[in-house]
Amino acid sequence: MTDSIFSGLKVADFTWAAAGPIITKQLADNGATVIKVESQRHPDSIRLGGPFIDDKPGINRSGFFADFHSSKLGIAVNMGHEEAARVITPLMRWADVVAESFRPGIMARWGLDYESLRKINPRLIMLSSSLYGADGPWASHPGYGAQGQALAGLHSLTGWPDRAPAVPKGAYTDAVSPRYGAAALVAALIHRERTGEGQHIQLSQIETTVELLAPQLLEYQITGEVPQRSGNDKPGALLHDVYPCKGEDRWIAVEVEDREQWQGLVDVLSRQRSQTGQSLSIKNPSRAGKDELDEAVAAVTRDWDAQELMAALRSAGVPAGVAYKASDLLPDDVLRARGHFWPLQHEEMGTLEYNGPAYRFEHTPPRLTRAAPMLGEHTDEALHDLLGFSQTEIGELRSLGVLE
Repeated sequence: MTDSIFSGLKVADFTWAAAGPIITKQLADNGATVIKVESQRHPDSIRLGGPFIDDKPGINRSGFFADFHSSKLGIAVNMGHEEAARVITPLMRWADVVAESFRPGIMARWGLDYESLRKINPRLIMLSSSLYGADGPWASHPGYGAQGQALAGLHSLTGWPDRAPAVPKGAYTDAVSPRYGAAALVAALIHRERTGEGQHIQLSQIETTVELLAPQLLEYQITGEVPQRSGNDKPGALLHDVYPCKGEDRWIAVEVEDREQWQGLVDVLSRQRSQTGQSLSIKNPSRAGKDELDEAVAAVTRDWDAQELMAALRSAGVPAGVAYKASDLLPDDVLRARGHFWPLQHEEMGTLEYNGPAYRFEHTPPRLTRAAPMLGEHTDEALHDLLGFSQTEIGELRSLGVLE
């Protein structure tokens, strides 16, 4: 079997929530051996959040946690125990990479700051991800992605100009920053291959998300005008919005940028006239206002099935896409054809469909090798098989309360 791109890479994973675990998931799904460190006292917080399988809460039943932890091993170590170093020090010697996403200062409190770790393992690469970054006046301030996306400027630009800012769904910084973190980590691995040197990567989730607003920042610097919320508008487009379709809460996104696409839209929507009496009456969109255009298009699209309209518009050269619900994604033909979902068996949750990587490597294909770990599921296996502990030592550590 062909090796995956990170085969042989060893990772000690202290990340939690979403931003950090998404990075280490990319490593695990691409062949790295990733050991996730938690404890019964302090489990990863998203284990406590739903959705839960069969709507029954449980520490090992969270779909949210499962989606970010495929292919990883999980161990439970009481990091507050005075003997925790007996486990953690060998783990640091073993690892190529240690990743953490705590508030700055937490790892140092455990004696696991980078300067201490490089004395144990000079080749170690440390990735520290936090909301505000490792230094600066707000570095130690607590916060989550919902605050991060506001501070990065996303809220002020999301929504309609005559309403209060809308909150983008989910913790947006948690979706953006892992992509930067993974790229930085790969660069550090290449550097180590060439020089033998490890290094410390410090990732600010807010700063990575500010990068998304580069056009708006440039616009402000050039014009002095602060970009405003504009709903679904797109500068330069004749049409750019989401329109109702037949059925309950069914919508389609349509974009028209030139007269040729507009004519394609008119031709498609006129097909409904014989059945409903509705047709797109506006012939010159450049003379109509946005609201008039949107109302005219919506009056016709609401009589169409969303999938049929998407197919018809695409055939006419008009960019269009159904606004899928979560329930539409699992059976989607395109995702199925690309093998996006991986069925994995979990002891408590049964077989679930896990998101696979959205990219493909021709010679080193990614593979999801196991379901997300139950809390402490692989403690004995990892300590014995990977770190060289004897069963007697493992038993002693468990009796002391170091292992949970």
